[in-house]
Amino acid sequence: MDQKKTIPLKKLILIRHAKSSWKYNVSDIDRPLSNQGFDDILIMSEILRNLKIKIDVCFSSPAKRALDTGKNILKNLHINNELMLIKKSVLYDFEGTNTKNFIKSIKNDFSSALIFSHNNTCSNLLNQFSKYSNIHVPTCGIIIFEFDVSLWKEIKKGECKYFFPKNFK
Repeated sequence: MDQKKTIPLKKLILIRHAKSSWKYNVSDIDRPLSNQGFDDILIMSEILRNLKIKIDVCFSSPAKRALDTGKNILKNLHINNELMLIKKSVLYDFEGTNTKNFIKSIKNDFSSALIFSHNNTCSNLLNQFSKYSNIHVPTCGIIIFEFDVSLWKEIKKGECKYFFPKNFK
């Protein structure tokens, strides 16, 4: 009897915003990307493009650095006209609980979701949703989770791959 591996039913792509610039006197939510941030976006967009992942829906923290990371990555994937970046204030989260609750509330019509997020949220969710522990997700780091569930609210631990900019420079 030929047993085939079942394909996970929900896929989450979590990307920490690219490196921000501290040279401007602006509020945290308005902090822009640095030149290194834009360089890393180019590198990581190529990684994501080569993975050929179908993305059904895309969300971002309202922080300028997260939105700009999202807009630039979508532009580099050549899907920015097909996929709208949806800004969600609940994703301006630096711990992960709000983001985790948001993920569990995604409409089940969507098989895959891409979220642009922040420090600690990405690392904490990597630790919660995978077998990995004590991994710090750097700026512009990409985490891809595959969950063998049909409902977002049922996600717990899943298969996970991660891609960090320093490994591709």
